[in-house]
Amino acid sequence: MKNNLLLLVLMMGSAVYARQMTVADPWIDSYIKNEMKEIGIPGMAVAVIRNGKVLHCNTYGIANIEHDIPVSESTAFQIASVSKLFTSTLLMKWIQQKKISLEDKVSAYIPNTPGTWSKITIGHLVAHESGVPWPASLGGSIGIAATEPFKVDSMPVLIEKLKAAPMNFEPGTKQSYVNGDYFLLQYVIEKIGGQPFEQVLKKEVFDQIGMSNSGYDVEQRDLRVLTMVPLKHKSQNFTTGRNGPLIFKSFYAPTSYDAGGMFLSIRDALKWTIALDKQTLINASMQEEMKKETEIKGGFTQLGWTTQLNNGYQVIGHSGGPGLGDILRVPSEKLTVIELSNFADMYPYISGNILQHYLPKFKPQEMPKTLKRNLVR
Repeated sequence: MKNNLLLLVLMMGSAVYARQMTVADPWIDSYIKNEMKEIGIPGMAVAVIRNGKVLHCNTYGIANIEHDIPVSESTAFQIASVSKLFTSTLLMKWIQQKKISLEDKVSAYIPNTPGTWSKITIGHLVAHESGVPWPASLGGSIGIAATEPFKVDSMPVLIEKLKAAPMNFEPGTKQSYVNGDYFLLQYVIEKIGGQPFEQVLKKEVFDQIGMSNSGYDVEQRDLRVLTMVPLKHKSQNFTTGRNGPLIFKSFYAPTSYDAGGMFLSIRDALKWTIALDKQTLINASMQEEMKKETEIKGGFTQLGWTTQLNNGYQVIGHSGGPGLGDILRVPSEKLTVIELSNFADMYPYISGNILQHYLPKFKPQEMPKTLKRNLVR
């Protein structure tokens, strides 16, 4: 009965959201179109939400060059490390349900852990404080250079390799943004959920708030072949070519989906944000915990969101790709900016400028607009 009531509330909220989909801020439209033209972004989707109300939502450009498909509200963009915010949402839900605690020791879930892991808690994993390394040979390519290209270890093999690897630092003494933490965290999530991570996230989060255009393509590859699960409305990604965009496909190992690899549509991003604003999935007290820093104060909250204090505003969120996805949220204002892109050569600078449009005192982080991947041909 309780689940039926929750679904009814979310359906009513979705109906309101659907009526708001056409809301567009002329300043944002002009700004986005100018930036796309200047640096060559093929396609984007942008939304701004304040206290459950959509202030802006629009799509721009093309999602698939080969089939000439424009970006729509259903287009699913690769969001890379922004995936961690949805992992955080899952964990917050389970903490509310007392299925897991940030204080739980990792050794309670993973058998035969080494002595160096005795102090590692779930909270250390989420906030990047465990000290577990991220060798290039683990989980396939990390975007720089893997020692074993086109080969991905299974979860049991991966865990054993991590057990044997030396620690980078004593757990809880610093924050260091490496995905070794999230390899272990995914193992724990799959053990509790009894399914692969992408299925657990769909059941526990996506299905609960009507997110129907997001997910994972569950890619598997070796030197000879590449297979993946069809994902409707999936955008291509692009990098710079000599005569136009080149199609760019990053690889995310299924053993690290809690850290990256999720595809998200702007339609579903709105549903998720509105669910946070309306507290239909994550309650108010848990959202207070979501924004709290750990004692380390190294740039991440205790639930894995990036955090900064900017001219009186705490701004939390995450970027990924580095600019394929970016979400900035100001809890005190219940204001959220979402930027989704299919251009792999950009930094996440756009969301900050949009946030300043609504909060003039906010100072966007200075960064270059683009990066060179040296893949031009």
